[in-house]
Amino acid sequence: MTIETILFATEYYPPFTPGGAEWTHALWADALARHGRRVVVVTPNYGAARREEHDGVTVHRVSFPLGLAGSGEAGWLAHRQPLFHLYFAWHIARMARRERVDLIHVQNRGALLGAWLAARAHRLPIVVTVRDVGLICPIGACTLFEPWTTFDCTTAQYLRRCVPFYLRHYAPGEGPLRRVAHWARLVAGWLDHGLLNAALRRVDGVIGVSAGILAPYPERLIPAARRRVVASLPPPEVTAAGPLPDVAEGARTRERLKIPAGPLVLYAGKHSLGKGTAVLVRALDAIRAAVPGVRFAFAGKGEMALPEAPDVHALGRLPQATLFGLYRAADVVVVPSIWPEPLSRVLLESMRFGRAVVATAVGGSPEAVEDGVTGLLVPKNDAAALAAAITALLRDPERRTRMGAAAAARAATVFDESRLAPSLLDAYESLAARPA
Repeated sequence: MTIETILFATEYYPPFTPGGAEWTHALWADALARHGRRVVVVTPNYGAARREEHDGVTVHRVSFPLGLAGSGEAGWLAHRQPLFHLYFAWHIARMARRERVDLIHVQNRGALLGAWLAARAHRLPIVVTVRDVGLICPIGACTLFEPWTTFDCTTAQYLRRCVPFYLRHYAPGEGPLRRVAHWARLVAGWLDHGLLNAALRRVDGVIGVSAGILAPYPERLIPAARRRVVASLPPPEVTAAGPLPDVAEGARTRERLKIPAGPLVLYAGKHSLGKGTAVLVRALDAIRAAVPGVRFAFAGKGEMALPEAPDVHALGRLPQATLFGLYRAADVVVVPSIWPEPLSRVLLESMRFGRAVVATAVGGSPEAVEDGVTGLLVPKNDAAALAAAITALLRDPERRTRMGAAAAARAATVFDESRLAPSLLDAYESLAARPA
């Protein structure tokens, strides 16, 4: 069948963007519209216009009892309980009928059950994008300590190992009442997780942003015949940027942020266990000893405190333009993730700005970084290997320049809209035609 009108179902959509994924939804909607399709977005309204329309994209924001700032996030259970699923299903079904859509594309896990119910009501094909491990486990803690390659957690595993690990690392030192509240929330999340799994097993297809992020999902949840891989689109500001770094802009950004001269290592993203922040912190001393005068810039926030040292610059959350300036200033960009990184936005952005990167060989990172060509890959949770790779690049400017140019060329071709949009449309066509 020909897919002409696509409905995006998502619990967040710009201007409400708790993370980078929500901007990606809007990028995809605009890209599909440029490729001759009509996109209808159905999302809760946290305080914006009820309806917007531009260039082939129509956004319907349905009434919701919570208001949010642009980067705010609704409570943990706001989208993880039956009333929301039924309410959202009714709105999606109503808009699907009114807009005569051909396919429903679920962009976030919170929208999955409601979208599946609506798709069943109208006999529409439905696909879901997987950008993380949230449909394996509500908190994903097992990916941080289990050596498995495929995760199919049981209730016993979740309650006996994942929840205690989560409370120990993300809610330490809290009183009994707070711990009871955490337990209640996490158990409720697991019950909702069972409903989402039931829907996931019955969708027509699952689109992963990398093969690496689909690999941990068991065949029971996502059969091989229903899997497709379509990478994320880079932001337009990166796409429009020149392939080589603007040295002057990098120097100006560095001056504004008061980062003194010296080789610069950049970490951008949430400071967390899963992102590997602690591994990089453990590697700092070895890098300092090998490269005198080195500086470390940490952009972003999170639950982990950074060491207080003159060469460690904790910059907090930065405007995108400032972060882009930091990419231009950095000598090496590091993505030391432990959890299965889906397809790191930081990797795509830094590659497009011609930066050599050091990343861990997890999830989709090996699909972005060509080891030894556009950057270096190291084992996860290995501070010594991480330090050695960063040191090797800091000591070899010519190699950094060569890798940066190769990274920019790869980002401009492999992760380009003209290549990715037809891939997504092909996935729609093949999955919608799949026998039930």
